Amino acid sequence: MDYQHIFEHSVGIQKIKYKGTQGLGCCPLHDDNNPSFSFNIENGLWQCFSGCGSGNLYQLAERLNMGNPRQYITGLIIDSNNYTNVDYTPKNTLKKENRDTIEVDEMDKLDSLKNKYKNQVKDLSKWIPKWKHKYLGIDDYGTTVFIYPKAIKHHKSKDGKKPPWWEGIKDKNDKVIGSHCQIFAEECIEQYDKDKPLYIVEGEKDWAICNLQCVTFSSGAGSVPDDLNVLYEFGSIIIVYDNDKAGSKGAKKVAEKIKTESPDTVVKIAQWDKSLPEGYDIIDDSQKENIFDELDKAIVNANEYELTDSKPDNTKGYPIMNIHKIKETSTKPPEAIVQNLLVDNGVTLISGTDGVGKTWFGLQMAVAIASGEPFLGWKVNKKPVLMIQFELSESQLGYRLQQFDTTKTDDNFHCTAMQNDDLIFSDAWVKIANTIIENDLHNSVVIVDNLYTSTHRDVSANHDLKPLLKRIDEIRKNTGCSFVLIAHHNKHEGDKEPILGKNIITGGKTLTNYVSNVFQIGISSMGADIRRGKITKMRDAYSDLLNEPLRLRWNVESCTFEYEGTIMNESLHCEQIKGKWEYKVLIEFSERNTDEPVFDRQKIQLFIEGHFPDDSPSTNSKKTTRWLNKMEEYNLIKKTKYNKYELEVEAIKLLKEFDK
Repeated sequence: MDYQHIFEHSVGIQKIKYKGTQGLGCCPLHDDNNPSFSFNIENGLWQCFSGCGSGNLYQLAERLNMGNPRQYITGLIIDSNNYTNVDYTPKNTLKKENRDTIEVDEMDKLDSLKNKYKNQVKDLSKWIPKWKHKYLGIDDYGTTVFIYPKAIKHHKSKDGKKPPWWEGIKDKNDKVIGSHCQIFAEECIEQYDKDKPLYIVEGEKDWAICNLQCVTFSSGAGSVPDDLNVLYEFGSIIIVYDNDKAGSKGAKKVAEKIKTESPDTVVKIAQWDKSLPEGYDIIDDSQKENIFDELDKAIVNANEYELTDSKPDNTKGYPIMNIHKIKETSTKPPEAIVQNLLVDNGVTLISGTDGVGKTWFGLQMAVAIASGEPFLGWKVNKKPVLMIQFELSESQLGYRLQQFDTTKTDDNFHCTAMQNDDLIFSDAWVKIANTIIENDLHNSVVIVDNLYTSTHRDVSANHDLKPLLKRIDEIRKNTGCSFVLIAHHNKHEGDKEPILGKNIITGGKTLTNYVSNVFQIGISSMGADIRRGKITKMRDAYSDLLNEPLRLRWNVESCTFEYEGTIMNESLHCEQIKGKWEYKVLIEFSERNTDEPVFDRQKIQLFIEGHFPDDSPSTNSKKTTRWLNKMEEYNLIKKTKYNKYELEVEAIKLLKEFDK
């Protein structure tokens, strides 16, 4: 905001003289011939030495009855270099090419931009607690910005005429990821006293200036985040929205959602004094001499919100059944659709490392189920299939499907891929439910590729994942469908791949406890076309293959995975073996002893010393011990008795093939 322009032209100060950023002129509040009005063009503060008072620009505009004095609220943040008006363009405007550098997956650049905006703040209102400072910033247009986990919200548009706008990483449809309706500064709630009331205020500026333990939402009074579970730890919640129709309507909307989902929570709506003007809010109250007096009154006069009788009563106890009746009505377990992998009306999770071929795996499974053909050699019961594909465009999906024989699928296989007006990282599950219903695909198999891009929620966070799983379960129950969800493994550090287990799946126990079956896929160091597979969860069935590492081969010609049996030692497939001296010694030693696979420690140590002639006897002895332990652990040799070992010829042959 250009304070100099406002004081000179909007307020009309006369006989101005400047000394640095401090101006002195005739006071507009009284008949002043001898300049007594001091004002600062850096922060907008003023004082009349003749006794008219002092304050900020908002208070001056209100006393002079200037039109819309709220436009002169600088916010809460004062920046000496970046205030602007619509009459000129600031020299430090962020260039478009700089903004364009922030692309998908460039979180480090977004973090740098956040820090830049934070560092551009020169001063803060004394009423804002220090712990809130990290959520506030100033952009290159002098506008207040609010720091969200995956995006930056600007309080106003660049020209001051449009609603708040978002900046951050964009998806391919040019929508900012992380700009959905959400709780602002949600992580702060953990530090709040759960025995005291929680306050919900209408905007980020209200949140910043308010001295109560409060939260706000990112999309204004008319919007409510899907997931408010984190708020239900508080026994009492008080909603303080603006004194206007939108605020009243929005407060009731929030109260209804809270009471519906958490009936035991006491919800109240603050009542502003009727004498206050339309639109009065917490910011207005912070500008008064008796700061927050009206806010305190509004809270004291808050009305408790109760649901109408038409709302369902979710507080009743559970219906009980006699065990004999249960036994009579439940005579058989769910039918398997894919042996070992998927049961009727169940949910299966297919999780894997990046680049392992999860999408191909899902397509192969879809074709097998729709045609009734075996999958990885396992029996399949034919079912209609709906594949929801968020990873591929329609042309990409069509190209991949050309690689499969779909002649036996009849009319059982249905697909939908990303359209131009679809957004990844938006909540697609309402649309998925409608697709099932509109196309009469009840009791079919729905394959979603993938879970991460099907929603704006953070599937690694329990508070985001739980409501998503609740919605999936409602769709499952209402449609009778079985679901296959494609998911991801957490990223790992180091050269060694992790052993396949549920603990490495993004979403953790919350996700894996919910689903019926889990199948995981990982890469293998034994070749570019080799994969590790593992069934890590089965419900309502059992197989000897449960938790056994499986060897899968990727057939480049057919674009399918082939099951080649179990893996003797999964650890061997997790370690990068090319160039490792241990394996080089093993292969050369086995080639020289094809007729004599049995050996002792002395023989292998002499062989190792030949590879490391410059090492001391002590060092080579340690290397021999290490070699024997490692090769035995990986089932490449076996110990037959004391100081007697035998080469595992077949396992070594596989190593040789990969080494070639």
